[in-house]
Amino acid sequence: MDNIYHQDNIRPTIEQLDPMTQFIRSIYNIGLILIGITVGAWILLMLTHIHLQRYLPFPCYVLALIIFLVMICMHCIPRISYYSPCKWFMTGLVVVCTTLFGCHFIHDLSPLIISFVMIGVALIIMLLNFSGAMCPQEFLPGGVCSTLLMMALLLVLTIVGIVQLCTGSVELLDTFVSILFLMLIIAIPIQAQFNHGRLNVVEVVPEEHLMVCTLTLYLHSMMFFFCVCYFILVDERKEAIRQTSEAPKISLENDFD
Repeated sequence: MDNIYHQDNIRPTIEQLDPMTQFIRSIYNIGLILIGITVGAWILLMLTHIHLQRYLPFPCYVLALIIFLVMICMHCIPRISYYSPCKWFMTGLVVVCTTLFGCHFIHDLSPLIISFVMIGVALIIMLLNFSGAMCPQEFLPGGVCSTLLMMALLLVLTIVGIVQLCTGSVELLDTFVSILFLMLIIAIPIQAQFNHGRLNVVEVVPEEHLMVCTLTLYLHSMMFFFCVCYFILVDERKEAIRQTSEAPKISLENDFD
């Protein structure tokens, strides 16, 4: 009798979950699984010292282009987002490409630094998502001004990216990553507001938007991680250049002594 009583109490609680609550939970649950798969693959590759990026027959930006095209297809063709074979194929493709792209960073930094970066990025991503989900919208991006700013930044990002690919300039690559990092800081709270149904501009359709929102959460987290890793590599590069430039001076001083 006690078991029946408890089951009767639990069953209505489960049934009372509205579609929006299930939608939000599914986004974070699936997103965490995808992030866990990628991080687990990176840990395995670091432990086995396997450099998968060396076996790619094309530059790493091709992976980013594939991810971009997949997300465009899922946005423009909603049926792809909720038909099981298509959505899981697209999701798997995005995860594989993102994991391979990240291999360029995990082998250039020490495991300790990677661990600290992962923890720091996780905390920042949680904070940005929490602010988008809970903070008063008056203090959050998502209005006309922030939308126009994002469009302007996207235009500049595209131009800088094309010029960088044509010239191979390291300075332009630094600029590209900096702009992308700024866009992520603005975009993550906006996306969190959408995920929680707080944006009145676009109506949330859980079945249609679930995988798109999940992959957006996943990609935002990964791109934020990549940007932070890149900034660390830039600092190391500048430090190496500084030490190299100071070495001849020290050598000359020793010669005079």
